[in-house]
Amino acid sequence: MRDYPWGSVDQVPRLFGWAPSGTPVAEVWWGAHPTGSALVARGEDDAGASLRDVISRNPVASCGPGLTELPFLLKVLGVADPLSLQVHPGAEQSRTGFAREEAAGIPLNAPRRSYRDPHAKPEMVYALASFEVLAGFRRPEEIRASLRPLASHSALAQELVQALAPADSDGLRGALEIALTGPQASSEGVIEFTAACRRQLAAPGDDPGPYALPVALARRYPGDRALPVVMMMVHVSLAPGEALYIAPGTLHSYLRGLAVELLGPSDNVLRAGLTAKYVDPARVLTTIDWSARAPVRPAVSRQGAIRLLRPPVPFFQLADVRVAGSVDLPLTGPRIALALEGQVTAFTQLGSLHLSSGQSLFAMASEGPITLRGKGRVVVAALGQR
Repeated sequence: MRDYPWGSVDQVPRLFGWAPSGTPVAEVWWGAHPTGSALVARGEDDAGASLRDVISRNPVASCGPGLTELPFLLKVLGVADPLSLQVHPGAEQSRTGFAREEAAGIPLNAPRRSYRDPHAKPEMVYALASFEVLAGFRRPEEIRASLRPLASHSALAQELVQALAPADSDGLRGALEIALTGPQASSEGVIEFTAACRRQLAAPGDDPGPYALPVALARRYPGDRALPVVMMMVHVSLAPGEALYIAPGTLHSYLRGLAVELLGPSDNVLRAGLTAKYVDPARVLTTIDWSARAPVRPAVSRQGAIRLLRPPVPFFQLADVRVAGSVDLPLTGPRIALALEGQVTAFTQLGSLHLSSGQSLFAMASEGPITLRGKGRVVVAALGQR
């Protein structure tokens, strides 16, 4: 469980029926990452062994042929305030970045550590309640049109308008370089920029356009270099049951809401701003995939009580199962089943386990199919289609 400052005090406890402690519950992890492995208990009196250790002792039985580690990490997120503006590296950059920081002797949990493992971090967020996301960029000509009204009151906005004259990825890259690393985007310059946004909000008209979010975020992060970038990004509102896939190299931030997140087995984060944590804007610029288009919705299909969400990667897929009686799951390989509500019993070839809201099961690849019986709602993380 992670108590990051952006977390919600009550959303995750309310979901699982826990008593709120007054401390933010930002993320709850189910997986085998070295900085936060789940524990696997064999019975009520068992303190539990690290899932990472269980898998390492018998990786073939646990994950199947060809896999030595669990290829996904399951989380529940309760977001009260925006996460940092961030990007995740792809496979090659993760390998080289991890090796570089290991060679430099940076401790794995050091605040300045960006690469905590050698893995890529694709991720899919699945809304349990309304969920707000910034992900990817608007079209350069749209951004430029939004910036023009600010230019007479903000030198930074004027610089960004000029940088975006090429309405392509080069123009977008130039604008981001100015915003994140250029001398024009000093704290004073950003404060002037957000004042211009505030002035635009006060102009006649009902549509706040892209100006409201930087103004709102400036109350918490005045002068932050990421504020002009926020208004260049795509704002996505997910209704409950909707999902979004975010590929490595996609600049993004989660703004608010409650969701399940399924991602690669990685905790590699490069931050551009909107945080008190370590930021590395220069490396963010080298990590962004400038060819990326709009955020991708995963493929969704239904098999009776099972709703399957498949992102365009083979590492993972998610099943949302509404159990009312008995449901046979078609998923194979290593799986994590998490009960969101109700009471269900999970059966495998090795036995059964009762699950109430907030409880989970790790099913090894060698355990065969899972059958769920009872009444409730369960999400199941599994290998994707290869």
